Amino acid sequence: MSKTPIMVLENVSKYYGLNGSVVKALKEVNFELNEGEVLILMGPSGAGKTTLLSVMGLLLHPTEGKIYFEDNIYDSKTKPEFLTETRRDSIGFIFQSFNLVKSLTVLQNVELMCKIGKLNKNGYKKRCEDMLKMLNMGHRLNHEPKNLSGGERQRVAIARALINEPKLIFADEPTRNLDSENGKNIGEYFRKIADERGTTILIATHDDRLKFCADRIIHMEDGILLN
Repeated sequence: MSKTPIMVLENVSKYYGLNGSVVKALKEVNFELNEGEVLILMGPSGAGKTTLLSVMGLLLHPTEGKIYFEDNIYDSKTKPEFLTETRRDSIGFIFQSFNLVKSLTVLQNVELMCKIGKLNKNGYKKRCEDMLKMLNMGHRLNHEPKNLSGGERQRVAIARALINEPKLIFADEPTRNLDSENGKNIGEYFRKIADERGTTILIATHDDRLKFCADRIIHMEDGILLN
């Protein structure tokens, strides 16, 4: 059965200015993400993985090239407010530093995304609770991030990324600093989300332990996709 592309990159490059010189972080990347797949992006530090996720996730404009997503085209001239709207409605992020709000409880961290998004406010608290229970965090709803283990904080980050039902999730080194058991659990959660919800997940990682959950593995080096 053929896969349906959900996002297509066409000759996408990203350049940074640094001390009067130009750093080419991405070099004419052509790439497709398919609906409901888990794709792992591997490569050494400095390969351009985080930049690629940031451009695909519409956190950064591409310097050159086009991104096709949801019948829209995004390029260097796309208005920032349009990027923000698309991210809010259709894209979830899981950062390697978790980016949880320290002063909020586990439940409040997830509820915050409901308030930012366009999610129907009726019953969103129960929805957040159900999401956290699905990720085995039901016993930690009223705890603050400082009282959680690394694996627990990562599960909260996953719940927060999922709660608005995005079509795409981008995860940057999601198992960094996690032990073997927690790393495996995170991979199993990603596979479950893709299979049950049809969510597309792109994971940038060095972690070979996550290969078991992937439909495809792509390697990157010096701003170029190798396969």
